[in-house]
Amino acid sequence: MTVDLAYFVLRLVIGGVVMQHGLLKLGLVGKGGSVPGVAGWFDSIGLRPGLFWAIVAVAAEAGGGILTVLGLGGPLGPGIMAGDLVVVTYVAHWSQGFWVGGGKAGWEFPLPLAAASFSLALLGFGTWSLDSLLNIAYSQNLRWAWLGIVAVGTIAALASKTMNAPKPKAPSAA
Repeated sequence: MTVDLAYFVLRLVIGGVVMQHGLLKLGLVGKGGSVPGVAGWFDSIGLRPGLFWAIVAVAAEAGGGILTVLGLGGPLGPGIMAGDLVVVTYVAHWSQGFWVGGGKAGWEFPLPLAAASFSLALLGFGTWSLDSLLNIAYSQNLRWAWLGIVAVGTIAALASKTMNAPKPKAPSAA
């Protein structure tokens, strides 16, 4: 019972927090946002095509978060959240340093979310989940195949950002 409670709490917190970021991009929570707005920002930092990666981010965060909270879909939700959060860590937080504060958004927040999501993808959801209620089980082959697909997507996003990043402006001659 203790282990199932631990999985349940972890699913609710990790999935619930990440889900809010996806819903924010859809303008459904917080101060609102938009997929085109996220796409424009992605394009501006070299994560191209921005619209494609914005849709992937919404699916990973909102969709992955919802699946994780419900305990449905085995490794699908937390796996894609983990990949998304690795990209988020590098793209939006790494250059800010470790700590959050002083107007900086460091990587101390997204990296533990990525690790917890990956752990849930590996461990499963426990018996207090819809997967368990519906008697749905996932083979290790499916788990590793999905995580492999997520890893390829993560690498593709990071490669896109690296290859398309805006070049630093040369100092102007005075």
